[in-house]
Amino acid sequence: MEQFLSNEESKAASRFLAALERLVSFASENDTQLGTDDLEFLINRVKTARTGFPLLQEERTAQQIDRLGSVLLGPVYTSNAYPWPFDSEGSPMAPLCQLNTAQFPVQMDTVEGLVQVWLASTGVAHGDSLIRVIPTAEVDAAEMTPVIVHDGNIEVLVADAAAWIPDMHIDAKPSRKQFLDERAAKLGFADADEQSEADWDAWCELSDEYSETYGEDLVPCLQITGFGEPRVYCDITEDQKVALANLEKLRSKREKKTGSTGDALTPLLDEVCQAYKDWTKVCGYQEYPCLFGTFQEIQYRALDCDIPFLCFESIGSRACWGDGGNAQVFYSKEGGFDFDWSCY
Repeated sequence: MEQFLSNEESKAASRFLAALERLVSFASENDTQLGTDDLEFLINRVKTARTGFPLLQEERTAQQIDRLGSVLLGPVYTSNAYPWPFDSEGSPMAPLCQLNTAQFPVQMDTVEGLVQVWLASTGVAHGDSLIRVIPTAEVDAAEMTPVIVHDGNIEVLVADAAAWIPDMHIDAKPSRKQFLDERAAKLGFADADEQSEADWDAWCELSDEYSETYGEDLVPCLQITGFGEPRVYCDITEDQKVALANLEKLRSKREKKTGSTGDALTPLLDEVCQAYKDWTKVCGYQEYPCLFGTFQEIQYRALDCDIPFLCFESIGSRACWGDGGNAQVFYSKEGGFDFDWSCY
């Protein structure tokens, strides 16, 4: 719970945890008929609350991506010393992301350079991966090697991780979005979306013009241009929110009853309800992907894992981790990096 939490956030978490634990302990020792399963799960969630930073992303064509920077679903740095990796069956791997630690809003004592996550065709549901760190001292633009020549059909967990590869080996051209936005601007619109709402037929004519001039559209890649404001990540499930709402209803009902002098449960309910309100004030909007933070638990608990380094719920509409799943990169000084994902 302590990683990067401010003093105010840490105090709010501690008060909420203590109030929940006192209530659960009282309920287990007395006949309160108070269901505590969701509250016990909530205690574990608050214990894994972490400060996180959402990734700020900008769509660019593969040829426009800065391969020395931070990248999602696009070309990353390779060299003779750090070549394009192949999996155990000899198939090329696909880069999921690259993070340049020099751009981080907070620095890590033991990690420095380019952190790359590569996906393989091997493993259950293409679940194998490679995570490597290229030290800053070994990153040299003059030593950067070209992207491999491939049709982009690499069967990995996230298909778009490789779909852009053919675009690296064609003559430079704008993406359909860039072309339409530029033409819309010349006509006095803010962008192509505004033009399409105002004059759909004209927008369609321009879209056809792009196809006739350039052919197929380019696959968009994502340049990470920075990180959003820090916020506390603590995924509270709908069941847990309902349980807390029921506590508030019970508290209100008991307070209205007469003759409750000496009642031990009502003050505990008061404490939990107030602590929850204080906790929600310091929790931010859970925006993904994010650096650090935490994640929605599906097949494994955050308490049983190393601290999250990078959390994915989705990458727009382009990355799906099975059926409504998510993925994480974990890190510890002792075990290094690890990649995992789960789904419903």
